[in-house]
Amino acid sequence: MKLNAVIKAALFSLLPVSAVLAQEAPQYGAWVAGFGEYYKVDNDKPNSLDNFDDASGLGAELGFRFTPEWGARLEWSRLNFDSESGLNDRDGDRFGIDALHYFDQKQTYLFAGFKHQNLGENYRLVNFGLGRHWDLSQNWKLVTEAAAYYDFGQNFTDFGLKLGLAYTFGGNSASGGTPSNISSQLNEPAQTAADSDSDGVNDNQDRCANTPKGDKVDAFGCTLFDEKTVSSALDMLFAHDSHKIANPDSQQVKNFADFMQQYPDTTVTIEGHTSLVGTDAYNQALSERRAAAVKKLLVERYAISAERISTVGYGESRPLDRADNEAAHSANRRIHAQVSTTKKVKLTR
Repeated sequence: MKLNAVIKAALFSLLPVSAVLAQEAPQYGAWVAGFGEYYKVDNDKPNSLDNFDDASGLGAELGFRFTPEWGARLEWSRLNFDSESGLNDRDGDRFGIDALHYFDQKQTYLFAGFKHQNLGENYRLVNFGLGRHWDLSQNWKLVTEAAAYYDFGQNFTDFGLKLGLAYTFGGNSASGGTPSNISSQLNEPAQTAADSDSDGVNDNQDRCANTPKGDKVDAFGCTLFDEKTVSSALDMLFAHDSHKIANPDSQQVKNFADFMQQYPDTTVTIEGHTSLVGTDAYNQALSERRAAAVKKLLVERYAISAERISTVGYGESRPLDRADNEAAHSANRRIHAQVSTTKKVKLTR
């Protein structure tokens, strides 16, 4: 409990007056992060044994975002410094505290703070830089930062680049105000915020207002959709040695034409076929006439654009039934067409 109180007191000490007076909610309350770091050492950095070369390391941080504009964090990292001679490489710890100022309530921020670095010798640094948390999911963020570290006492400046992964938690919708309000946000459960369209996402985070009731929504209150494949098929039979359409007003034809009108980006190929009676050459031409007759029907009677319809004749090469009887011959005298597309379907709760 004492350690927790010390941490909170340290973080509050970094908050400017404008943070205390902020009136809007943070996007999230706190985060923990791990990161890797490349550290560029100033050539003038003093070392009693050898000159330092560049360093790399790993670290962790714990941060709190008190308002949309202001936050603070504690940071620790373990750095491995190479020496120019290769004989006096050093490992050392750096730890400190930063205040963070966010732009336009987004996740890009400027930061500044104090660091203590122990490499056998102690360095006390003032640092400042620019960073951003990039959304990977609702709670996971990619962390990128660039920073400068200045030692006033020994007059040198180091630079660092960080890449890390943060997990955010504890977001709430209580408005910022006095320090006592901020303290209550850290120690008490968040109050229930307004949800005007009852979709489970608070108004201050809802990007899609007035979502229809019953819709399944994402973390920002917007309706979720799934893609569904829909299709329509057309099968027609012909009399022996004929390409005349027996029933051009059949419900099957109307349904097929309605589907193509409902989905104007679709195209279709009409396949013509014949029975096994007759010569290959004659049946090939007959199958092409059958496919062309159906195309003409769809274009002239149902106003489907001719550019959306292609035809092909397969003659007797693709029979449904190879038997030599009237039932097989009748089944093979046909056309077949199928069209399909995908459409967005709302997900419901």
